[in-house]
Amino acid sequence: MKKKITLTLLAVVAVAAMSFDILSSGGKAGKTGAYTEGNCTSCHSDYAVNSGTGSIAITASPLLTNGYVPGTKYTITVTVSQTGLSLFGFDFEALTNATTNGGTISLLSPSTDVKTLASSTRLDAVQTGTGNNTANSHAFSFYWTAPATGSGTVTFYTAGLAANGDGDTPGDYCYTTSLALSENTSGIAESAASNFNFSVSPNPASSNLNVKFNLNQASTVDMNMFDITGKKVANLISDKSINGNINKSFNISTYQKGVYFIELKINDKTSVQKIVIK
Repeated sequence: MKKKITLTLLAVVAVAAMSFDILSSGGKAGKTGAYTEGNCTSCHSDYAVNSGTGSIAITASPLLTNGYVPGTKYTITVTVSQTGLSLFGFDFEALTNATTNGGTISLLSPSTDVKTLASSTRLDAVQTGTGNNTANSHAFSFYWTAPATGSGTVTFYTAGLAANGDGDTPGDYCYTTSLALSENTSGIAESAASNFNFSVSPNPASSNLNVKFNLNQASTVDMNMFDITGKKVANLISDKSINGNINKSFNISTYQKGVYFIELKINDKTSVQKIVIK
């Protein structure tokens, strides 16, 4: 009898140890690293946060490089990457302070890999556990509607988990990042601005990038290149009086491979083109 009890206790301990390291299929809120929150390492403590070779990135459409336009609906994408792993999760919040949601989160239609989940007074976007088993990386997308005018700075907080899902050996990595957004009081969101025929080619590109656009009158032009995190990496054009058919070529061979955005501002209009450097 004593032998049977001992074996049963050992089995319970083994199951508990395995469960501790398995990615939560329904997602967990309150793990973004915001203010007093923890992150994924509270359960997945194999490695220190942000210590792996992978990454987590927040992107938005329209772009948020000039801050958010109050009341505008954006598509937010959180991408978690780790070469060699194929199970991913995340937690995302948009806050104006420790307890106040900055805007609202809603789901794409259809959406199978993201759901909303409450953490106290905060509303989070987390993984559902369906469709998040993809090789090397996974992109989670959802809607964020910016708050009303006068809300001030909104900060995105997110944590991502890259897991092996075996539950009993090390191998899970946690990544965190945040993005502070000021309120864009001009009310100008990025637009297609097709009236000046903005184009970039080739795309993907590896050495030179050709940029074309048309102006029917002298205009103030500012063109910048941003990486996938929204960081400006180059100023391509800055001219207070430019006119006509513009055709310029830029050497991009020194930039790392990946996704970038070319933002063209002409007077009070903005157009953005997504490019890939290969």
